[in-house]
Amino acid sequence: ARRNTNLNARSSTGAGCLLIALAMLGLPVQSSAVGSGLPFLLLSSGARNAAMAEASTALPDMEAITYNPAALQGRGRGSVGLTHSEFFQGIRHEHFSLVFVPKRGVAGFSAQVSQAEGLERRTGPSAQPLGRFGVYNGVINMAYARAWNDKLRLGANFKLIRQSVYTSTATGAAMDFGVLYTIHPHMRVGAALRNLGRMSELNRSATRLPMQGRLGLTYAGFGPILLSVATHRAAGHPTTVHMGGESALGSRLVLRAGYQNTHHRKLTLGMGLRSSNWTLEYAFIPPFKSALGEAHRFALQLHRGG
Repeated sequence: ARRNTNLNARSSTGAGCLLIALAMLGLPVQSSAVGSGLPFLLLSSGARNAAMAEASTALPDMEAITYNPAALQGRGRGSVGLTHSEFFQGIRHEHFSLVFVPKRGVAGFSAQVSQAEGLERRTGPSAQPLGRFGVYNGVINMAYARAWNDKLRLGANFKLIRQSVYTSTATGAAMDFGVLYTIHPHMRVGAALRNLGRMSELNRSATRLPMQGRLGLTYAGFGPILLSVATHRAAGHPTTVHMGGESALGSRLVLRAGYQNTHHRKLTLGMGLRSSNWTLEYAFIPPFKSALGEAHRFALQLHRGG
């Protein structure tokens, strides 16, 4: 009886933590502030996530370190991943992730670099630029997730940020917090608050971090098909809706697609090849508005003891 009472108390506490976390998603709405920067912090890593239109808040994965630390998941004794993203105008993202599976919980480390080179430098209207410069941004993530009980998982991610524009640099730190709740074996709901922190001054003013709230749901009760939906709200930006799904064709091939109502992007497509020890994934994001061009993302994951 005492054991059942303890389990019920932990379940009630877990549900309470989930409700608090979901309520906290309103914070970015209440404190929306135009002028936040570092938009690359709003992106998640991984080609699986990109192919499903970033509808991944409740999707367990080794790349969850960048969208919901509570959903961080390793395979076997650990995993290592490399992701390369090509965006319009030569903008590139490189991401490295390492996930450990100790006796308790899951620990993750990742490093991300975003760069854009060849930008024209001007101090006023001119026919020719004074020169060219680059913009470089980097993040180091350190995350940990652990089960609170048989239904609730909690996670946190601490990140160090570096920003470089021409000859000016700035540094900062931020935290992400997340929850993942299993409603039943085929359905999960997740929530995350991201980029809670601040930056140092960059040429006399500090860049405001893009604080973001995410809420998502996944359902895997249709055999080889998994469906996912999520909403994102970042400070100074409207709420966006993201929907995605994947279907396994046999034991190795997975096809994916997604839709999001963001300003510049709508449809996404992708596929993955997988085995017990490795995963190779690709995502294609077609152009939609402003002729910005398509985006491509490639990801390779290696699993120890798959």
